[in-house]
Amino acid sequence: MTTETNLEAIVSDFHEVEIETDKNVTLEFDKENHDPEISQEEIKENPEKRMKIESKKMLEKAQNKKASVVIERCQYCKQKLNNDIKLYQGHPNGAVEEEIALTDPRLCLFIGDESFIDQSDERPQNKLTHFSVYDMNGHLCPFDTGLVDNNVLLYFSGYMKPIYEENSSPEGGIPTKDMGPINEWYVTGFDGGELALVGFGTAFAEYILMEPSETYAPFMDAVKEKIYMSKLVIEFLLDEINSTYEDLLNKLQTVVPPKETMTFTEDTLLRHAQFICERVVSFDKCAGAEDTLLITAPCMRSLMKLSGVTLGKKSVVRLTKRAPKVKTPGWSMATTTKLVNNMFENIFAGQLAKHNNNNKLLKRTRCRACENCLQPDCGSCPACKDMTKFGGKGIQKQACIRRRCPNLAIQEANDSDEEQYENEEQYESLAEDQMVQESKNEDFKELKKDIVWEEENKIVDAQKTYYKSVTVGNEKIEINDYVLLEPRDPTIPLQICKVMFMWETKNGEKRFHANRLRRGTDTILGETSDPIELFLSDQCCEASFKSVRSKAIVIHQKMPENWSELGNMDTDNYIKDTDGKTFFYKLKYDPDSARFEAPPPDPECPGKQISHRFCPSCIRLAILTQQDIPKVYNQIEIKSSKEVIYELIKHKGEEYKVGNAVFLYPNAFMFEHKRKYQESKNSKTNYVDEDTYPEFYRKVDDKSSFSNVDTPEPYHIGYINTIYATTTDILVAPTDIFIKVNKMYRPENTHRDIALMEQSDVNMIYWSNEICTVNFSVVAGKCYLAYFKNMSESIEEWSMSGPNRFYFTEAYNPKEKTFDEPPYDIINTSKSGKGKGKCKSTKKVEKTEKKQVIETPINYSTIPRKLRMLDIFAGCGGLSEGMHQAGVAESLWAIEKESSAANAYRLNNPKTMVFSEDCNKLLQRVMDGERVDNNGQKLPQKGDVELLCGGPPCQGFSGMNRFNLRQYSLFKNSLIVTFLSYCDYYRPKFFVMENVRNFVFCKKSMVLKLTLRCLIRMGYQCTFGILQAGSYGVPQTRRRMILLAAAPGEILPKFPIPTHVFSKRCCSLAVIVDSKRYITNCVQKESAPYRAITVKDALYDLPEIKCGSNIEEMSHVGEPITHFQRKMRGKPYQSKLTDHICKEMSPLVEARMSYIPTTNGSDWRDLPNIVVQLSDGTYTKKLDYMYNDKRVGRSKTNAFRGVCRCSIRKQLCDATDKQFNTLIPWCLPHTASRHNNWKGLYGRIEWSGFFSTTITNPEPMGKQVC
Repeated sequence: MTTETNLEAIVSDFHEVEIETDKNVTLEFDKENHDPEISQEEIKENPEKRMKIESKKMLEKAQNKKASVVIERCQYCKQKLNNDIKLYQGHPNGAVEEEIALTDPRLCLFIGDESFIDQSDERPQNKLTHFSVYDMNGHLCPFDTGLVDNNVLLYFSGYMKPIYEENSSPEGGIPTKDMGPINEWYVTGFDGGELALVGFGTAFAEYILMEPSETYAPFMDAVKEKIYMSKLVIEFLLDEINSTYEDLLNKLQTVVPPKETMTFTEDTLLRHAQFICERVVSFDKCAGAEDTLLITAPCMRSLMKLSGVTLGKKSVVRLTKRAPKVKTPGWSMATTTKLVNNMFENIFAGQLAKHNNNNKLLKRTRCRACENCLQPDCGSCPACKDMTKFGGKGIQKQACIRRRCPNLAIQEANDSDEEQYENEEQYESLAEDQMVQESKNEDFKELKKDIVWEEENKIVDAQKTYYKSVTVGNEKIEINDYVLLEPRDPTIPLQICKVMFMWETKNGEKRFHANRLRRGTDTILGETSDPIELFLSDQCCEASFKSVRSKAIVIHQKMPENWSELGNMDTDNYIKDTDGKTFFYKLKYDPDSARFEAPPPDPECPGKQISHRFCPSCIRLAILTQQDIPKVYNQIEIKSSKEVIYELIKHKGEEYKVGNAVFLYPNAFMFEHKRKYQESKNSKTNYVDEDTYPEFYRKVDDKSSFSNVDTPEPYHIGYINTIYATTTDILVAPTDIFIKVNKMYRPENTHRDIALMEQSDVNMIYWSNEICTVNFSVVAGKCYLAYFKNMSESIEEWSMSGPNRFYFTEAYNPKEKTFDEPPYDIINTSKSGKGKGKCKSTKKVEKTEKKQVIETPINYSTIPRKLRMLDIFAGCGGLSEGMHQAGVAESLWAIEKESSAANAYRLNNPKTMVFSEDCNKLLQRVMDGERVDNNGQKLPQKGDVELLCGGPPCQGFSGMNRFNLRQYSLFKNSLIVTFLSYCDYYRPKFFVMENVRNFVFCKKSMVLKLTLRCLIRMGYQCTFGILQAGSYGVPQTRRRMILLAAAPGEILPKFPIPTHVFSKRCCSLAVIVDSKRYITNCVQKESAPYRAITVKDALYDLPEIKCGSNIEEMSHVGEPITHFQRKMRGKPYQSKLTDHICKEMSPLVEARMSYIPTTNGSDWRDLPNIVVQLSDGTYTKKLDYMYNDKRVGRSKTNAFRGVCRCSIRKQLCDATDKQFNTLIPWCLPHTASRHNNWKGLYGRIEWSGFFSTTITNPEPMGKQVC
């Protein structure tokens, strides 16, 4: 085929492309709609211009405008017929056909006389160099875009060489033309180097490719690039199976590429995502039954979502035996104590099958379309050997290892993601639907039994006669005995109750009042609980003695005095149930917050007259109920029937008096000036130039995920001036209790602009003489005030000495809008009550005589001796740093395997002994009696550790939905079990575990249940909760699971109350476990003491740097401006700024970021579809919309919105539709409709908002853009 013939073929291939619209009209190509010559400077400098309202003329033009037409393509290779297409330059000189070349003696390995080989068994295999691939129209085209799979005839030419030849030059080769067509192409293993072997298969032979021709080199470079990239990805996954998308990008961008290969970028990764994922799936076929599929790694799932990868195609990778990879040292098998190991074995002996048979579990099914699903069972793997058709017992119910469906594995991995629901509203709605309401009045079945009272010591009270014992059938039941009650519902197990008192009614009905004990299955432990362990509760019930099945034996199992010394030792105190009626209890359970605590002492009976009907649980609940009702005490004066003055109010254990400062809910009173942290965005204009901004339509009714628009106000603050009731009755109802307060002003409540709020301390307020009257129901709690000149220490020290402390320096006059000196009697509170003092006017004397005082804050005693702490999985010491700042513990030992993190920990904690070793091996050393490690460092011994903290990863078992036998095996060897074994061995006073929110949901909460069950078995009190970091003064949403445990005799701590208001969307901290909703005491309900910390608070003092800046140390440009900045710099303020760097972005990514508007809520959908010049001098391309996407319709100019043929119903993706080097990334509109329009990608951080998360390697595709 000559070049002239090729040109004629191309000309003949040009044809009119016609598209049928809804009105069946033929459309022509619209040059105006594809004109790239748009003023880039105008768009960049004036992004608001694109939102101008169109005139009537523009509207008329839009109505008559014609739709974009599909750009003309070659009917074979599908390439665009434009100036970029490359033509085949002709065959090599003297080229012959493939059949002739194969008969050349130079290619023969044998002469035909050999007796040990049969040449008919194999097809000829040769090498090919200086090759080119082309279609029937003479276009040079890629062979890796699916054309071969779609039966497109592709031919190639080059120089054929024998298989053993290593020289890639054409010299000595056989020039060959029109070889093929290509039946297959494949990639085989890396031959000990950086690049794999690529081969073609034709009807006659197979060819291993060497070097391409000069004109075909760009096509082959892309193939080599993605092959090498797939190699890097697989090797990375083998070492970091739980890596994120950002981790993967960081790996690719920091690796040294092969010779003549450009640096890998995110665009490169997305371009080759389909091939990379297929290679990973192919590699997974070699995985063992216990291996986790690499395709389920978080980074791979994110890559598939972004790029729209579909699995199921036949792999182009030839599976060969791969030498075992020399991996970096990983975690060893878990070291467990006897108690931990035995407990898990006992649990799973009978409970695993029950868990897997739960009908409520989401059952995923195989796709039945991918290559793996269509494979036959191998018959030799463990799963096949267990199948009944191969003679097995059929217990495991696992698929053949060859038929492990990657799509199913990815679905199940997605089910375990941290964010299981698209938004918190959906989660909360589901929570309400799934919640199981507990019935306090049980419906019990009545049995036929003889009931006879013991007549001794009976007491008649009103209409009832009370007794101390009764005979039911053949059993005598007395007060404080335990009985089994039979529910009417046969699916509910027998209820165990403690008889508190019993009586007979006037109608002769024999009943009793009982305190209910919960079975473990009635707690969060569910099926993991001990079947004979009970938990106390304050829930009571009343039942007839006819419902009593029999008596029960319930033993209070107390912890031995030497409990802390029993770690990893055999104990014989386990209670056994021999008759089905024997139980024991150790702890009390709170069903609302899932707290397991030591039983509290019973309250004393209030009086002998009610001793016959006394129930400690009911009295305890009554006391708590009474504490929630405010009551006034010590009447002082009756000014009128509507104003009776009292001295104090008692509410929830607190006393409120005149002179106390109080928190008030934000609806208590109004301010004339009320500024929100962030105003809601104006509704988007309806008229946008959709030809320039084709993706802007996706932002309809779009709400920013990281704004403070819905963040509530902090508490209002008042100073109690008067306490009174609006009734003269002796019993004052809560609704009749009022207080008069001096209204305190925060900086944002004054007439000044928002800069005053940003620059002031969060606990700085202004005094006011303005008096407001409010009902006591709006009081949220107490706080403390101080005039800054009356402090004996600095403002910072005074503020840090206790919670809820506020100070004022001035008084604010809202009418005059002035800032004045506070009243004399307020700023001289220390001299109040001492007569006139130094008063200089009659007016001030009157104020002094009122004896106004400000309550002095509570002085918290310091801990005499800090707890000795062992920090496992320590990192650089972030978790333990909180313990240090709280002053409760000191880190004496830390374990961190990663040397870089261990070194950072040593720098942060110079006095700590850091073990940079595998924690499993370290525990084994201690259990074996060793006292020092290999480096001579002393190992902590029993009794040394008083606080154990850490955040063990969930590696190895976080990708499956259900907890099957294989997953249990992985769990037993996980680092969580190791962490629990540390706790069991050392038996510290307190135990703290931090983990991601997903820990609660992992394996349908099975991992959480096992962890709690293990701690309870050891004897610990424990609970868990979800905390939001943003509620404690961090400009970031970061929900984390915190698990607390306390040893017997210690008090189980409660979670800290939120200190700062935060976005309501991010403060849904309730969790659903087995259709029951659990919530902690730390939930932010309506408000919090301090305002939210914003991005501006954190970053405003950082100097501006450019992309790629790598100056590790620089100076701050000025003094800290905000409260957060002052706190971070410390005192005295640090002048040096370290690690203020920015990674080097590719020119394309840098251009995209520069075109994102700086307005709130801007992201990739605001990018213009234009041609721009990049920083390296190259130009981008314009994204072509070639398909009519029925899901989103057409634009206002009647233009298409689809970028891939999959947007047409029942059409699959076509690799030839991919576009690269465009300002709008092709992959985003390709998959936006099924991923919430990729909201937030390339998104701007909002100054007045907060961060989504913080990462070490920021990527626009994954996180926000500054």
